[in-house]
Amino acid sequence: MGPRFSVLLPVRDRAADVGRATVAVLAQTYGDVEVIVADGGSCDRTIDAVRTVADRRVRIVDAADPYRGFDDALDACRGDWVTIIDAGTAVRPQWLARSARLADRTGAGVVFCGGSLHHYDGSCSEVLPAPRCSRPGSFLARADELATIDLRQPADIAAWVETAPMHEVGEADGPLCARTPEPLVDWYPEPREALPQGDHDRLRWAHDAIDTLGASPIPDVDLLARYATIGGVAAARLRRHGEARALLGLARRLRRGELKPFARWAVASVPAISDRVWDPERDGHRAS
Repeated sequence: MGPRFSVLLPVRDRAADVGRATVAVLAQTYGDVEVIVADGGSCDRTIDAVRTVADRRVRIVDAADPYRGFDDALDACRGDWVTIIDAGTAVRPQWLARSARLADRTGAGVVFCGGSLHHYDGSCSEVLPAPRCSRPGSFLARADELATIDLRQPADIAAWVETAPMHEVGEADGPLCARTPEPLVDWYPEPREALPQGDHDRLRWAHDAIDTLGASPIPDVDLLARYATIGGVAAARLRRHGEARALLGLARRLRRGELKPFARWAVASVPAISDRVWDPERDGHRAS
């Protein structure tokens, strides 16, 4: 039995924000989901970012082949429902729960939702799902509906959403669609600056993951402790001792009674010992 929802994430050279997009799916209040990361031949640390924040629900597929790559990614989706996001998409914690409830109540084969489009100047615009919205994450479709069309590129799904016959309740042309105006997705612009390398990027990925999980009313304790540990160790290697203590202290509290989290926090509490234990030159993890 596969999950109810498959979230397809095509990506290429988006190490700065792919972690936030991935964790936002993992932080859903409705957990019957998988994430298929379709990497189109990234040359930066995109895959490292995914692996840093991923768990067993995330799979990485090579989509660099211009003829088969996206088809292979779609074939890897095991869910009854499929949707597509990108690295600039951050879905809100109730995204899947609200969509599943709407689909169950109406019997729809395609579900639309609204969201907020964020701009470089810090402002944002409301995006409504009426009559249709093909932005990443704004629609979910039953896999059997998508199986009826020829998909070669991610844009093909968006084109299908925009042009395929669909009907409302009481009509009869195409799959039944339902929509909610509730803003369930945030769309962010592509970062203008490259992400720093090494422990700097690990620390940023961890903070992005913790912030995203913090927005969930039911945060995953295991994931939160893992990201706090990754960020705390990265901060220690960067000699950012206060930040390391805070992050490893969070992991210790979440893993109360376990020895390793307590030991890491204790080491980070003594800068001289921390610098010896987490020496980036000694253990091969350079800070930059």
